[in-house]
Amino acid sequence: MNEPDYIVIRPAPDLPEGFLPERENGRWYDRADMPQAGVESSVDALIRYGGGVAVATDRFEVRDYDGAVAEVYEVRP
Repeated sequence: MNEPDYIVIRPAPDLPEGFLPERENGRWYDRADMPQAGVESSVDALIRYGGGVAVATDRFEVRDYDGAVAEVYEVRP
């Protein structure tokens, strides 16, 4: 399966309140704009954010206005 062109940031269910700024919750990022770390699978990819990590999940979201698909990354402490 091909990776979608985008990722979207979401808080993990157990993430402490206020850990993830509201402006980041639901923010979409284009994978083409992200540095390549030599990771072969998005499931193994981690994004560091404010002392936590955003971990790839097996969930996806579809953007209403254009139908673009993003893989959900959950921020965990």
